[in-house]
Amino acid sequence: GGVAEHAEGPMMDRYMKILRWSLGHRRWMMGLGFVSLLATIGLLVVLPKQFFPTGNQDFSRVRIEMVPGTTLDQTRAVADQAAEIVEAQPEVDTALISVREGSGSIFITLKKDRERTSQEFEQALTPRLSQIADARVSFQAFGPGGGGSGRDVSVMLSGSDPALLDKTAVTLVEQMKGLKEVRSPRIAADLQRPELIITPRTDLAAQLGVTTAALSQTIRIATLGDIDQNSAKFSLSDRQIPIRVMLAKESRQSLDVIRNLPVQTASGGSVPLSRVADISFGSGPTTVQRRNQNFRIFVGADFAPGVVSSQADAVINKLPIMQNLPTGVSRAPFGSQEWEAEMQRDFLVALVSGTLLVFAVLVLLYHRFMSPLVNMGSLLLAPLGGLMALGIVQQPISMPVFIGVLMLFGIVAKNSILLIDFAIEEMARGVPKFQAIMEAGHKRAQPIVMTTVAMTAGMIPTAISLGGDGQWRAPMGTVVIGGLIVSTLLTLLIVPAGFSLADGLEKRMGPWLRTRLLTYDPEKHGEKEVAAISGKSNDGKGDLGGLQPAE
Repeated sequence: GGVAEHAEGPMMDRYMKILRWSLGHRRWMMGLGFVSLLATIGLLVVLPKQFFPTGNQDFSRVRIEMVPGTTLDQTRAVADQAAEIVEAQPEVDTALISVREGSGSIFITLKKDRERTSQEFEQALTPRLSQIADARVSFQAFGPGGGGSGRDVSVMLSGSDPALLDKTAVTLVEQMKGLKEVRSPRIAADLQRPELIITPRTDLAAQLGVTTAALSQTIRIATLGDIDQNSAKFSLSDRQIPIRVMLAKESRQSLDVIRNLPVQTASGGSVPLSRVADISFGSGPTTVQRRNQNFRIFVGADFAPGVVSSQADAVINKLPIMQNLPTGVSRAPFGSQEWEAEMQRDFLVALVSGTLLVFAVLVLLYHRFMSPLVNMGSLLLAPLGGLMALGIVQQPISMPVFIGVLMLFGIVAKNSILLIDFAIEEMARGVPKFQAIMEAGHKRAQPIVMTTVAMTAGMIPTAISLGGDGQWRAPMGTVVIGGLIVSTLLTLLIVPAGFSLADGLEKRMGPWLRTRLLTYDPEKHGEKEVAAISGKSNDGKGDLGGLQPAE
């Protein structure tokens, strides 16, 4: 029954006044956009970072390491002691113990209705478990966080000199003990195994006629038994069983028995082993770890409450030993550090590729160059609100945050396209630029705000972690909600001002581009001369055969 106004009301009237002011102060709006970009960069530097967000799992695992050679009964006693501490906690539902000689595990199932999260539970028990004597008892980090040491922090040192590597690792552990960001730092290399060290006296052995082969054979037969090829065989109907003979276990642990072992000489006699070798007890590694043809060693530690990987890495890298590593010792990213760097690199490649693709499509659609640049510039406004929201709720930057930023870029690009496309269509109809931009803001503000409200409402359950393991998805919801709110406000003000400046710049530069870059002059490129030469007849009179020089 009449003409209805579009989206009128007090809020729209206020927005139109602000939009009119922003178009009259376009340089101020560009300065606001530049400040927003600087704030985004600052938040990216300041906010803590980690590869995976900290989740609230319903299970946990305790790892037990004993000295090599520890008996099963000794390992079981330590496991029972650790299990007693674990089972006394109110959050524990069940605890399953698995024990082997020298190592063991405790698989813990936590109750659903508990007051502490799994991370708080582990951080509270770590100091008590580390006090158990004669054993390494710590929580096993799930996922990529633990890396080589199986703990929250893993620092990998590598080098060609194992002695220097061990010395550097010991110094690093001592300096890490003074940090409040980490707990219980220690070297994660294999524990030393007891060894019997026999050092031949080569000069005296040569004088007595004792060869190296005879010396090694005597030691091997006494401690390990002779090889199967030289052993006597017990014959059965279908096979032969080698009979291996060696000293009793009690005798192998007695230096007096080892010293008196007879060693055959070249003349047929024998001498005691102690005459031709020095015998002592020692210790040595059970395995040798290498990476890229260098020895490697890990230093592991646990996070203090409220600390994430980027904060721990920052203070560790500032330690004196890390600032001045000995010659031949180096540290390379490992585990979550390596994967986090790879993720950030791949994210940047995906972001730049997607942005350039959108820019190319907009150039083809608009037949303009500067206006799509405004669309792409508006993408720089997307992450600011999301990073601010992360700082408010105290969540670190992690993989879901990058996924949320990708979603934000798509939505912010859509909002700026709605504004600029409407303004270009109005200007094509002959509407003045100022009036066209004002009309674009008036007509497109409502659908932009509706999209923001709908998307924000849909992300609220994700941000507050309703249902399932919401701790993993919560950072994504937080960054999307904060980014949508702030980027929408900035887009509605900065994009119209940026488009007004870009359109004016394009109109000034257009004639210059047409006359200097986009115009092809045949005389400057020698086309007349080429056509004249190619058009000569055989008689040399210059007949072009009906062809005319290009103009």
